[in-house]
Amino acid sequence: MHPDSAQPQDNYDAFLSRLDAATSSLSTRAASLDKALAAVSLLLGPSESAVRKWERRRHYVGEQLAVHSGSPQSYTALCELHVVAGKMESMLRGRVQRVTEKLAVMQGRREAIDKSLLELELSRIKLTSSRMLSQDREKLSSIFSEIAGSTAATGAIPDMGLLGDLKEAREAIILAEALMEVKGY
Repeated sequence: MHPDSAQPQDNYDAFLSRLDAATSSLSTRAASLDKALAAVSLLLGPSESAVRKWERRRHYVGEQLAVHSGSPQSYTALCELHVVAGKMESMLRGRVQRVTEKLAVMQGRREAIDKSLLELELSRIKLTSSRMLSQDREKLSSIFSEIAGSTAATGAIPDMGLLGDLKEAREAIILAEALMEVKGY
């Protein structure tokens, strides 16, 4: 059996590169969405302003109708202006509502992207910690093997108590590290 074949394969780089690829993809989407949010937000101001102008116009024409004392033709013209102002105000309010709803959907998507980016970063941190624990475990195993091997290599009778204590210490460390990984520390 080759000594390297007993070592577990280090797949951390593959997982870290997948996390990086997902982070890059989501970051690109976030940048595009930010541009779209800015563009759609630009539509909101002028539409809200137009609603206010048509609302003021409708109120003004309504006041003129209330105090009108002119000809029936001018009264009819004022009525038509009042109706047009009401329709324009209503149409623009609908536009403002659609733009506002679109912005809300886009902001929800942006929040989802931010949440996923945070989760990716946390996964990267956990994976890096797990990798360090694994490397430390391998180093400890190597040290224990050297200590156990050097005791036997001196030509003296191996200290079976030391070998047992080293084995128990190694198992305790592995169990503690496993518990920390499960608990997310």
